[in-house]
Amino acid sequence: MIRVLSRAFTTGMQQWRIALIVYVIQLCLALPIGMEVRNVLVASIGNSLEFNKLLGHYDHTVFSDFLKVHGASITPLIGQLRWLFLVWVLFSVFTDAGLLNGVTTSGPIRGRVFWEGGACYFFPFLKIGLILLVLWLVWTVVIFLPVVLLVLPALENSVTEIGPVWTFLGLLGLYVAGLLFIQVWSVVSRLQHIRTSASVRLSLQTGLRILNRHKGKLMLFMLAFFAVQVLLFAIYWWLESHSGMITPILIVIFFAIQQAFAFFRIQLRQMAYAGIALMTE
Repeated sequence: MIRVLSRAFTTGMQQWRIALIVYVIQLCLALPIGMEVRNVLVASIGNSLEFNKLLGHYDHTVFSDFLKVHGASITPLIGQLRWLFLVWVLFSVFTDAGLLNGVTTSGPIRGRVFWEGGACYFFPFLKIGLILLVLWLVWTVVIFLPVVLLVLPALENSVTEIGPVWTFLGLLGLYVAGLLFIQVWSVVSRLQHIRTSASVRLSLQTGLRILNRHKGKLMLFMLAFFAVQVLLFAIYWWLESHSGMITPILIVIFFAIQQAFAFFRIQLRQMAYAGIALMTE
């Protein structure tokens, strides 16, 4: 496992050009909607006292009043975000294809490897993603339907909340484990498609067999990278809560930190993909 982690880290660091391309794509997607949000808020809200109150801390009453007064300005933004989410999903499929093509390519890695992978594997990867999205939705219903039917009524009628709370936490842990399983299955199946050019159905079947054969180490490996993501978020949250973006200099500093974290998260994804590729060769 140490050897895999070492090689995965090296791969992520060496393929910084691909990470930079993905970062620029994400930035180009986020900037237009960010500017639109800013323009609408400035034009319609300006120096609203409700908005100033929300900057200090979250207050549900203030937030509700804020939506009542300025809801007409915010509603069009929500509609645009739905379309942005669809575009983001499509670009995620493309970027995953480019990243996975990079970690399976031997020799020097250039930016064209990313574009070739995205163009070549976009549609097969989209099919795999849609199939596993349906599976994710089914898994969500299977886990949370008992929560709605059993746990929530138990919380209302039970003398003590300990039992229902522990039941909910257990179901939540099972749900996260299932999501992690589906995510690893998706990655392994896409790697198999790149390696063998098999059909989507055969790639999914082979990916599931490989995942079941190496389930323990693959799940542990992905869990470790998930924990690193949580740690990065906790570090940023701690820095922001202790300093805050209260001056122009701090705003610039925290913006730079945010972008550095965003870039490193892309490299972490590369490392995770490289590690899975090594363990499933």
